[in-house]
Amino acid sequence: MRSYGRLMTDELVPIACSLSAQDAIGQAGEWSDLVGRASAVEALPDGARMQFPLHLAAVVADLTEREAECCGFLDLELRTTGGELVLEMRSASPDAWPVISALTGVANP
Repeated sequence: MRSYGRLMTDELVPIACSLSAQDAIGQAGEWSDLVGRASAVEALPDGARMQFPLHLAAVVADLTEREAECCGFLDLELRTTGGELVLEMRSASPDAWPVISALTGVANP
């Protein structure tokens, strides 16, 4: 298991991305492509869970790591479970839902 971000602490981090607008658009496109390759995507009360085939491990880990660097308000956990890679994207702040939804395609439950 690899965790990125604040790990659900009580400290709220501003909802802000450190990427330039052009880089943010590019990275959002990478998320869209990756989510299209997911075997499952589901909403969680505070975020989303995505499952991927293990052969995508390097791609998922790279994008997850880059997302953690630019969006410190997200808590990202990557683990292998039952022969698949599971990525959970969460935030303690409900203001993060538009970002989580844009990156994962899930609607706020």
